[in-house]
Amino acid sequence: GRLGREKGCFTTRRSSVLFRREGAQGLLRQGCREKELSTPSFQKAKEPEWEAMADLEATENLIRGLMNPSNEERQAAEANFEALCNDPEKLCPMLFTALSTSQDVSVRSMSAVMVRKRVTKELFDKLAPATQEGVKQTLITAVTNEPEASVRHKIADTTGEIAAMVMEEREWPEMLPFLFNSAKSPTSTLRESAMLIFSRLTFVVGDKLLGFLNAIKEMLLATLADPESKDVRLAALNASACLVQALSSMENHISALNDLIPHMVQVLTAALNEKDEETSRTALEEFISIAEEAPKFFRRHMEPLVQMSIQIVTAAQLEDETRFLAVELLVTMAEQAPAMMRKQQLFLNNMVPLALQLMLVVEEIDLAEWNATSGDGDDDDTDMTSLDVGKDCLDRMALSLGGKTVFQLAFRADLVPAFLEHPDWKYRHAALCCISQIAEGCKKQMTENMGAIVDQLIGRFVDPHPRVRWAAINAMGQLETDLGPDLQEQYHAKVLPALVSTMDDVENHRVQSHSAAAIINFTENCSKTIMLPYLEPLLGKLVSLLLGGQRIVQEQAITAIASVADCVEEHFAMYYDRIMPTLKQMLNQCRAKEHRLLRGKTMECVSLIGLAVGKEVFVADARDVMDEFMATQSQTMDPDDPQASYLLQAWGRLAKALGHDFIPYLSVVMPPLLKSADVKPDVQIAEDDDEDNEEEGIATVIVQGEDGESSKKMAIKTSALEEKATACNMLVCYFAELQEGMFPYVEGVAKIMVPLLSFLYSEDVRTAAAALMPELAKSAVMSLRSGLCDSGFVNNLLSFIFEKLIKSIIEEPEPEVQSAMIEALHESLCNGGLGCLGSHEKVGHALQALATVTTEVLDRQQRRTDARKDEDYDDDEEEVQQEEAERDDQLLDEVCSALASVTKTHPEPVADGFQTHIETFGKLVQSDNNNMRRIGVCIIDELMENLQTHCQRYLPQLLPPLVQFCQDPAPEVRQASVYGLGVCAQYGGAPFQQAAADVLPAIFQLVQHPQGRMEANVHATDNAVSALGKVLEYQSPTIADRTGAMGAFLSYLPVEGDVEEGIEVHGRMCTFLERQDPTIMAEPNRWIPHVIKVFAAVIGTPSVDEKVTSRIKELLNGMQQSLPELVNGTVAALAPESQAKLTGLMSA
Repeated sequence: GRLGREKGCFTTRRSSVLFRREGAQGLLRQGCREKELSTPSFQKAKEPEWEAMADLEATENLIRGLMNPSNEERQAAEANFEALCNDPEKLCPMLFTALSTSQDVSVRSMSAVMVRKRVTKELFDKLAPATQEGVKQTLITAVTNEPEASVRHKIADTTGEIAAMVMEEREWPEMLPFLFNSAKSPTSTLRESAMLIFSRLTFVVGDKLLGFLNAIKEMLLATLADPESKDVRLAALNASACLVQALSSMENHISALNDLIPHMVQVLTAALNEKDEETSRTALEEFISIAEEAPKFFRRHMEPLVQMSIQIVTAAQLEDETRFLAVELLVTMAEQAPAMMRKQQLFLNNMVPLALQLMLVVEEIDLAEWNATSGDGDDDDTDMTSLDVGKDCLDRMALSLGGKTVFQLAFRADLVPAFLEHPDWKYRHAALCCISQIAEGCKKQMTENMGAIVDQLIGRFVDPHPRVRWAAINAMGQLETDLGPDLQEQYHAKVLPALVSTMDDVENHRVQSHSAAAIINFTENCSKTIMLPYLEPLLGKLVSLLLGGQRIVQEQAITAIASVADCVEEHFAMYYDRIMPTLKQMLNQCRAKEHRLLRGKTMECVSLIGLAVGKEVFVADARDVMDEFMATQSQTMDPDDPQASYLLQAWGRLAKALGHDFIPYLSVVMPPLLKSADVKPDVQIAEDDDEDNEEEGIATVIVQGEDGESSKKMAIKTSALEEKATACNMLVCYFAELQEGMFPYVEGVAKIMVPLLSFLYSEDVRTAAAALMPELAKSAVMSLRSGLCDSGFVNNLLSFIFEKLIKSIIEEPEPEVQSAMIEALHESLCNGGLGCLGSHEKVGHALQALATVTTEVLDRQQRRTDARKDEDYDDDEEEVQQEEAERDDQLLDEVCSALASVTKTHPEPVADGFQTHIETFGKLVQSDNNNMRRIGVCIIDELMENLQTHCQRYLPQLLPPLVQFCQDPAPEVRQASVYGLGVCAQYGGAPFQQAAADVLPAIFQLVQHPQGRMEANVHATDNAVSALGKVLEYQSPTIADRTGAMGAFLSYLPVEGDVEEGIEVHGRMCTFLERQDPTIMAEPNRWIPHVIKVFAAVIGTPSVDEKVTSRIKELLNGMQQSLPELVNGTVAALAPESQAKLTGLMSA
């Protein structure tokens, strides 16, 4: 129900990519030099001499059977063909004979398809050398002689794929000469076929092509300018695009191809001049594919390319699809090379005006018809519209180019400000849509100008045209999300009353509905204290909308009520009795098919209110609600019934609200939940030709093969993915809340969820699976403690979890998901306890996974460093790089935490195995990046602290860098380093004593630094004092002047900067006092008053915990008895507040 911008709505490219294949980038050799092209004269391939020529008639009949419309006959043919596939030496002669000699066009066409599908690397490897040669010869013969264009294209594609497969590991010396000669052939069809085959070769055997790059460029220049055939020119454009993409990581080689660009552009302009828009669109697609993979290829020709694209967009006589692709090209360039495009003034000057002009094309429809629609957007037509394209363009430009650039362009005096005041409602509508679309990308600039923008939007809440009012409310809802919570905190007094007033627009139900939806957005980033003063008028209005009878208004009003309850939590209890009866009545009455969505939202509202007000308030209605929910679940629902999804989530909220009282309902709830979590997505292999025919609700993903090189494009229903992700998240909720109460389902859930850690098609599913792993571990361990299972069950479960989780961490391509998995590893280890990994080998695997992730982060950091050398690098690009660096820092922090938990639960195996990875983690310490050095030192700290005495073998290696980095210019690095020295003092034993002469000066230098208590330095100094205390306690013999060291330690107190260390240090001071340390006892008149002042300063602060406070109380009372005059005199000299704290504690 919440408001949101529309994204990614018009591109005809694939909609999402997982496990993107890197193409030939890893295969291309950097050092190849240009070879002298010595192309032998190509002789016509001989017909292959198969050992036994296939029976052509029988083969044709078999292939026709595969195309037979009769299921029975087709299935019989398929069975015969599958049997034949088991004998490659028989299959290939039959297929290739039909491909090259059959007189039936359909047989040759189907033969090409079957060759492409069936002649895999595995099959080809099984063929005898003579048969392999026959395959190669037949392909060249068939592509040379095929008269039918459609069949020839299939054969060319098949030839290219098999050639790429063969040439990747073997030689096919005839292929390149064939291509070079065919490109010069007087026959245009052969020239086209050469380009089609070449396109397929580029990504796989690029390393073999580099030696002929100049010759290839000449071949492409000639075919791009083919004087006879448009098909040849278009195929050459595709071949050029494929070559550029294959070389995209090799700037020195790709720059050599720049001469191709004017000729590539000419292919497009010629098609446009000939009014051949289908060819024009295909050409634009090729430019877009280059922009996606190698945008800087166009750098030297960017201005004419931008100019041409703008001309296409503004050419009213062209079809929309053609114009929209030109927009896609420009936006893709901005997304893939933002720094480069920020320097293109022609691009900057025109993109926002172009988008706004596109958004002026809004269909005029009757307002009654408009109000009758229930979609979330202003235009509910599923076909792509000019408005959609303009919106998408602005959104993506703001996110890619950055707010600093786009905000200035959009709010130029003649654009958004002028459009807002324009007499034509479409201009005002476009301006408001623009504000909504750029808000996320321009967050910083919008926040700086928030007051003026909020006033502009509220001013349009009363616009004469309802569609403008709708757009203003939509923009406000988007800003509530993108600028929250700042907007809510600063402008609630303006926004909420204005939204409530728009709910009175009784003639325009969509405006009323959207006003309620904007409330949902508002509450998502709003504190309960802000909302409380508005509850009475707001809920009163929402309830009146709910009772008003208009379904599209009711659907948003009820969700708004739910979101308000979720926001104010227990404060909703005062409205509970007024609203819950209405909701229960709706559950009972809204049973018609057209009310399914409303009823589902009612379930959501009831469950959120129950969670908000708590078990005590909700319990009176819980049984009725649960009965209604169970009755709904017991019914057979249509596959598209929205109630199923709402019910799934509502059960989870009720489980959280009712706690263990929910356990009896699990037998009803879990079966359908597990079914949804285990739903198999409807996945189909998508053909390349299907790329431009994506259906609504279908996502296309690229899935990498197990060999790491091959890949497949898959089409998958997004609704199935959403259902699966929701169910997985609900399982996390149940296990987190009910713990050992979920024991009956632990094994079944593990069998479903553990494999989903590598679910290819959804990051959300993999993230939810990761979040569930520690909850599964905890549930099992708690069940063991409750006597519900034995240790064998727990050990088997943990082994199952850890084996898959550790492997998935290494294989996961998305850093955000990888971070969630490492966090899951850390928490699962904590929940599993000592030795939970089960073996030294698995501990080694865990260490290797963490080292692998660290290496990946270091590689990304190096790429960011290299990117700064790019000629287009600018401040906006630096901002993007910083965001990526922060993400990697967070990932490394998770690595550090996980390493700590591995070490804590398996100290001996880690002590034995960590040496292998010291070099990897040591690279962090050696980094010139402050955060990486900090994390590297923290990893050393965690290792030493959790190894405890096992750390002594590593002290000779790790103490020197800790000492060295106590002098680091970054205070956070100094803090981590000196903390580590304290750990080494605690556990280092004799090896520490040998290094003490180097360690102590480093600690003293920080403790006694004159600027040590400055805000930037105080945490490092506090940790140095803590380290000194540990040396005094554990390594006292190493200190030549112990009295001076103890004096330095005590004199610095209290520790008030680093709260965590404050507890440690003040506890250690208590230890020294309890032991009647000789330094203190030798001069009680000097140190006892100071200690009492320290006590007075820290009592009641976060720098002491309950345990330390109790020790202070005992010490004070002891001092009062042994040194009454000294204690009383010291206390009397303190400020009244301090006196009260001490006397209050002592008498407590």
